[in-house]
Amino acid sequence: MACFAYVIIPDQSRFANNQIPEYALMDPGQSYCLQKILITTSDQGFLDRFINGNRAIYKNKVVDFKQNENTECSCFWFGTDKFGRDVLSRILVGLRYTLIIGFASVVLSLLIGLFLGGLAGFFGGKIDAVISILINVFWSLPTILLAFAIILSFGRSFSSIFIAIALTMWGDVARLVRAQVLYYKEMLFVQASKAMGFSEYRILFKHIVPNLMGPVWVSAAGNFALAVLLESGLSFLGFGLQPPIPSLGNILQEQYSYAISGKPLLALIPSIVVVLLILSFQVITAHLRDLTDVRMRVIR
Repeated sequence: MACFAYVIIPDQSRFANNQIPEYALMDPGQSYCLQKILITTSDQGFLDRFINGNRAIYKNKVVDFKQNENTECSCFWFGTDKFGRDVLSRILVGLRYTLIIGFASVVLSLLIGLFLGGLAGFFGGKIDAVISILINVFWSLPTILLAFAIILSFGRSFSSIFIAIALTMWGDVARLVRAQVLYYKEMLFVQASKAMGFSEYRILFKHIVPNLMGPVWVSAAGNFALAVLLESGLSFLGFGLQPPIPSLGNILQEQYSYAISGKPLLALIPSIVVVLLILSFQVITAHLRDLTDVRMRVIR
């Protein structure tokens, strides 16, 4: 739904930022009718609209019923915010940015953790000592403060946010990979690979790493959940993506106060979406772990 957001959402404007003050703070499930008057056209292809939404600008006139073909009647399934924006549209577009940031953070942390953890466990000695000190330094820094420092240093851009989140998570992956490599490098198939003259990097990344990916997938699932929570927390505190760009965090920040002001559903809906997002990724990752675990494949 996040991937095809601009195809299925009612508000297909850029960032789902179409504001209708007359319909501010509508309860979920209420219907509406609008007469759309085109003000500015936009020559867009399908791919541009699919990725960025409709750049054409419309003036919306509130009407009581469908008057002509320019009148659009629909339903605010998740209600509207204080600016009269459709919450469903904002959440689905915001899911895109939250998923992209979470996925990019997890991938970057996995690449750093696999590389440094693998080198530390396989070669040992001074390399292991230096990398272990580096892991301990990052481990000792408070997660949210490290993210704050990186974002304040490089700005609140998309890239700085996912790099900041990734740098708070790679230490867990590196510790896990290092421990697994220390175990596997004493196995007979590694000794046989060395006897056959394979290079150390081939043994490490083509023979040892595939065998330890099961626990790494589990760690990736936890890190993805942590990345979603960190992004939501940063956006909630104003250090994430800035409006009008939607994300689950800044949608929560805009609507959390309604939980005690008579409109609890407006606050609960984005919270439930965050919970379901984390839960669904945990389930999918557990299934992928079983499919990619070499030992499970042998047992079957």
